[in-house]
Amino acid sequence: MKRLYCLLTTLLPLVAAAQNTDSITAKAGYTLFRPTPRTMLRELRPDRPGFSESPFTVDPGHFQVESDLLRLINKREKGHHERDFYLNHVMLKLGLLTHTDVQAEFDSYTWEKQWDDEQPPQPTERHQGFGDLTLRLKHTVFGEDGTPDALAIIGFVRLPVGKTVGNSVTEYGLIVPFSHDFSKEFNLQFQLRSDLDYDQDATQRYLMLAPSTAVDYEFSEFLSAFGEVVGIWNTRQNAWQANLNVGPQLHLSDNLIVDFGTHLALTKDSDHEYFLGVSFRR
Repeated sequence: MKRLYCLLTTLLPLVAAAQNTDSITAKAGYTLFRPTPRTMLRELRPDRPGFSESPFTVDPGHFQVESDLLRLINKREKGHHERDFYLNHVMLKLGLLTHTDVQAEFDSYTWEKQWDDEQPPQPTERHQGFGDLTLRLKHTVFGEDGTPDALAIIGFVRLPVGKTVGNSVTEYGLIVPFSHDFSKEFNLQFQLRSDLDYDQDATQRYLMLAPSTAVDYEFSEFLSAFGEVVGIWNTRQNAWQANLNVGPQLHLSDNLIVDFGTHLALTKDSDHEYFLGVSFRR
């Protein structure tokens, strides 16, 4: 009996590992044209609501919608003020392979207002309309199979299709998000983002580097919350900006999350934001 117990103790972990390997191997065979069965979908882990993005992709053959339903942004820089209001800035994602998805981000509609502190008062500028289109490709380097660590690479290009509120030239960027799950409830994220942007006033390109750190805690199946610190180094201004971002997330189902919160300015010229958003998977 003792030998049987020892044998079972030895074999059971091996059987479990083999089953897990078989599951991973089977899942690796799914593609855009051979979708992952809904019973095998991974946990919904969207890139929003914070600045730090998720290293996880959409399951092959499924699509995901992540939208800023409403966002108000107040900007201040050396006596110049801007106030932007976003309506349904949306990102559409489509799973191609087990570790790869393609994404399209539409700046659906934006109201912009600008003014200066100079005397005599300068006239207020107002612009509104549809913004630019950003195309992104995301690949998970490791993770996605139940391991606590995950790393991804996201490359993107922003196309200047907006007329009155968009950029005038094409911009590029690279994002590297990393995630570590201490438990099912507690998650820690690190991210490094690099953008090659364009300054329309100075008519020149500049590099923007943005490291960030975020924590996410799940209080229940229905409620979780995140806190995040973001630093932005702008080579055009040669100065750091920093934000503290916080907000709750309501998990209404396995495929639907609603979030809201704020980005608080920690430095003088940082943006101050309020947002309401949603993530949906099908």
